Amino acid sequence: VYPTPFYVYDAEGIRNCVRKLYEAFSWNEGFREYFAVKATPTPGILRLLKDLGCGADCASIPELMLAERSGITGDHIILSSNETLTEEYQAAAKLGAIINLDDITQISHLENACGLPETVCCRYNPGQFSNTNGIMGHQYDSKFGMKPDQLMEAYAELKAKGVRHFGLHAMLASCSLDENYYPSLARELFTLVLRIRKVVGVEIEFVDFSGGIGIPYRPEEQAIDILKVGEAVHRVYDELMTANGMKVRIYTEMGRYIA
Repeated sequence: VYPTPFYVYDAEGIRNCVRKLYEAFSWNEGFREYFAVKATPTPGILRLLKDLGCGADCASIPELMLAERSGITGDHIILSSNETLTEEYQAAAKLGAIINLDDITQISHLENACGLPETVCCRYNPGQFSNTNGIMGHQYDSKFGMKPDQLMEAYAELKAKGVRHFGLHAMLASCSLDENYYPSLARELFTLVLRIRKVVGVEIEFVDFSGGIGIPYRPEEQAIDILKVGEAVHRVYDELMTANGMKVRIYTEMGRYIA
């Protein structure tokens, strides 16, 4: 007989962390944190985050189940996975989750599994990115995401098949302590949003920066100031989005940072 698991966590610390994150991006209408369930799949923490306005980033049926049973459903869930099973697409669609496609071939897979929803997100792989690190490796070696030309083709196909709302997702680093990572990622993604509109005629409604921001594990390392990061992203947003008369919602998936 195994003892009942007992989880101890710093609820107030989590609240403060989430409040600071939302403060950092308070200038962006519609900003939302989708906590990466894989970072700490604990129902008590998920319920706390749900009460703080967060969603859930899921990659499997068990994570979808954890989110649902913690009160997180609908577009407060993002399914972001690769080699996705038919059953995983069906489970996500049943909950009304946003589905993030890792590869252009997943369009037909999703369509055959449960039909294409009104909202679809696509994952981006730039091939080269200056602010990556050794944890993620080089993007040109990565299986994750679509290259720019594949993205254009994917959005055109999704639009032709009746998808009405579109998102863009990328995770180009992991556990980064570089305060320039998010601003650099923002420039990369916002520039791509403009190109997608010009080439395909698709308006990207939300951009998911995923996670990537880390925490100091060694005494000599410094924690990132998330308020400074938010300010820097705001400047890039105004330069590229506001100046071109566009608005996009920003989403994050700060598993490590919050946990």
